[in-house]
Amino acid sequence: MRLAAAGGAVALAVAGIVPSALGASAAASPRTVSPGAAGTQGTSGFTIQRSAYGVPTITAGSQGQMWFGAGWAQAEDRMVQLELTRRAVEGTLSEIFGPGDQNQLLQQDETVRTFFYTPAELTAQFQSLPPAMQKAITEFSDGINAYEASAYASAGSEQQKVPYEFFVLGQSLGLSGPYRPAPWQPEDTVAVGNFLARQFGGGGGSELTNLQFLQYLESELAKTGAKNPSTAAAAIFNDSRWINDPTAPTTVPGPGVHTPAAAGPARADGTLLHAVAGLPAISRAALAKAAAALSADRKTILRTGVTMRVLSHGGSNAIAVSPSRSANGHALLWGAPQEGFGTPSVDGEEYLHAPGYDAGGMYITGEPFILIGRNANIAWTTTSEELVDQRIYIEHNVNFAATPPTYEFNGQQVPMQAIPEMINVAGQPPVPFTVLRTIDGPVVLADPAEHLALSLRFASFGRETGTLTGFAQLGGDANLSQFRHSMSLVTTLHNFLYADRQGNIAYFGDGLVPIEPAGVDPRFPGAGDGTQQWTGFVPFAQMPHSVNPKQGFLDNWNTKPSQQAFYQQNGGDEYWGTIFRSSLISQILQRGTTMSVTGLEGIEHTIGTIDNGDNTRPAAPFFIPFLVRAYQDLVRAGDPIVNPADHPDLKQAVTVLKHWNGVSTLGSPAMSIFMNFLEAYERNVFEGGVNAGEQYTGKVNFSDGSLNLGTYGGLGGMATYNMLDHILRGTGGLVPCGTLCYGGGYFAGHRDQLLVESLNDAITILSGTGTQLGQNVPGFGTTDISKWGYQPAQDQNWDSLDPLAVGITTNCGTSAKQNRSTFMMAVDVGPKLTGQDELPPGQSAFISAAGVPSPHLCDQVGLFNDFRYKNMPPS
Repeated sequence: MRLAAAGGAVALAVAGIVPSALGASAAASPRTVSPGAAGTQGTSGFTIQRSAYGVPTITAGSQGQMWFGAGWAQAEDRMVQLELTRRAVEGTLSEIFGPGDQNQLLQQDETVRTFFYTPAELTAQFQSLPPAMQKAITEFSDGINAYEASAYASAGSEQQKVPYEFFVLGQSLGLSGPYRPAPWQPEDTVAVGNFLARQFGGGGGSELTNLQFLQYLESELAKTGAKNPSTAAAAIFNDSRWINDPTAPTTVPGPGVHTPAAAGPARADGTLLHAVAGLPAISRAALAKAAAALSADRKTILRTGVTMRVLSHGGSNAIAVSPSRSANGHALLWGAPQEGFGTPSVDGEEYLHAPGYDAGGMYITGEPFILIGRNANIAWTTTSEELVDQRIYIEHNVNFAATPPTYEFNGQQVPMQAIPEMINVAGQPPVPFTVLRTIDGPVVLADPAEHLALSLRFASFGRETGTLTGFAQLGGDANLSQFRHSMSLVTTLHNFLYADRQGNIAYFGDGLVPIEPAGVDPRFPGAGDGTQQWTGFVPFAQMPHSVNPKQGFLDNWNTKPSQQAFYQQNGGDEYWGTIFRSSLISQILQRGTTMSVTGLEGIEHTIGTIDNGDNTRPAAPFFIPFLVRAYQDLVRAGDPIVNPADHPDLKQAVTVLKHWNGVSTLGSPAMSIFMNFLEAYERNVFEGGVNAGEQYTGKVNFSDGSLNLGTYGGLGGMATYNMLDHILRGTGGLVPCGTLCYGGGYFAGHRDQLLVESLNDAITILSGTGTQLGQNVPGFGTTDISKWGYQPAQDQNWDSLDPLAVGITTNCGTSAKQNRSTFMMAVDVGPKLTGQDELPPGQSAFISAAGVPSPHLCDQVGLFNDFRYKNMPPS
């Protein structure tokens, strides 16, 4: 552990600063707060200097005082967010807000308490941390509490330093003054860290939906008269949810060492059906109920996170460039987490200086440590890895008459762990409920009628503090060897990119990846009877990594780590196939050897405007050639679908797509055409058509509502554009079959017609005024294609604040989210590390009792909109 042992707690009061009006110059003079201000208590030892954008630099005489100062500064900037974050991750939001609309907050509290830990377990986790880390977290907690104590010291200090939202909440709860949070505890930081690790570093849990989809396919194929619907369903499922596509881009250059061999269609389909047949019996009704419950839990966490402006989801992109490819001979690093947007951001920025410690960059509220940033020797960043570390298990022969219920495991009835919980709810009586756990994990559905339960196992359960420890050490790591050790501690699924002053660059894929027993198909639930337990985890030494690759760069945008680490269960159009968004980064980096900080920021402009977050543009070079050839062949054949009399704009639309570079989007008619074409193509092939009565549709409908078994189409569903690409070009090497498993043909003999029909549909939509496909904006209302220039929606309203900021007007404005990042950082890792970054909307979330927002609430929105950056303080 490279955190120095912290000293005693420092109790320090800092003079309050009355915030100026919103809209004050972003270049307002920096200010310094130092010990000795009125009301100072205890030992002097740290100063907080704020930049023109309000970013704090904490300088202290010891690391203990430094962590104390970090807590003080975070409370000053994010007191409300600290409280909402703590309550969101510990399941106590209902205590101050009530149950919420449709019991959303009550459901959030129940979900968090089910999936995470009791107070006693959090205390045990904190006590298991290295002693120096315990001291750092304790000092951070003391700093938060000291600032809050100074804020509530008198009526005058409350008016200056207690946030407006707590006056609103106090009134709502019937208090005589502002609401006051309970003291921040070290266990609160552990709880935030657990949630962070699991939410941004977990993958999988789609097994129930996969099983539903397989059952749906069997019913759909039986309805349409297939001879062997089960076998055909297995083949189509394998084509949709492939195990490995060796043509997918990877972060680790070159082939992997454990790429599985293809089994061939007959064997692969039979293996799948054999694996499913070995599962405990579960009715379709119970399966649907469990899938809906798990989906509702995840949606609640996401929705609550967005509403409360607390952490909820992640993505992210990252680049490391070696000296051989940089303009000045230094290594370079780009880090850009994609955690969503809000006012305030879930992220903050800080710079920490004390003897033996010099680091700065991005933190997440509730954590003192630099998660993405630099110190005097290295720079680092992280993204979500999107491998699989979760699994649903079906527990059978459950005896719900027993107290607690028992289930069968290794031939014996084993009692579940029953944890009684009581949720306090504002305005109504407390709500009791019981958390059940099996050896596999928390129970997400108990079904007494069928004598079964479904548990969700997390590889990281009870181990998330390993991730918190690994992240905490990064600020003190001085070289690649120390960084590698920190990586070995991480237990949840993250990618890390690294660069140092010596010119090294590196990538590490981290986390506990389960090893499944032979004969188990990880795409489906496991049997909870003890026969399908994980046999261990992939050792850290065998996890994907790359140090100083010959190509001179590494990039990741949640990219497939390597051909060795290939399997995912995460949704999205790309699903780790031939087409992947990070390919554009690689193409830019391969063009030359003159990359710079400015060049990295230019890459952000290119990939940040990729589209409205749908990642559609990367598919253009793959589909447009097929579309152009189909059009030309149908013209030669005199097919009515290309008749100029009926489709007068078709030829021009094809020409516009043919001459598009596939990269430029803003103002491009081709981008508008392609986005709508691709959405239409998926619907025509897999969903029965864009319009009722469409002339040409595919052979297999993924969205037949008449079956009442759910719908599975859509580019974010089971019908990804990589699947469409596989079908069009007959991609080889796919696992499990070596190529497509289904031999029945997906286009019903009308491949070319489906392509051109989809373009005709796109033209109709764009020339009208109805909602476009792929984004929530209207058509252009004209047949003049030159006026169809793509413009992203202004879909981020920075004036939408947390739910307690009622009646506050901010005038922060709007932005186009497109595919932008929550925090963006470019670092020149030379003899003295320098860099630039931005953190929209701003560093501070403070609104005074008088309703006046901090000038730093949204003073970085202009940077965001203009793709400009501010300088990071030097190391």
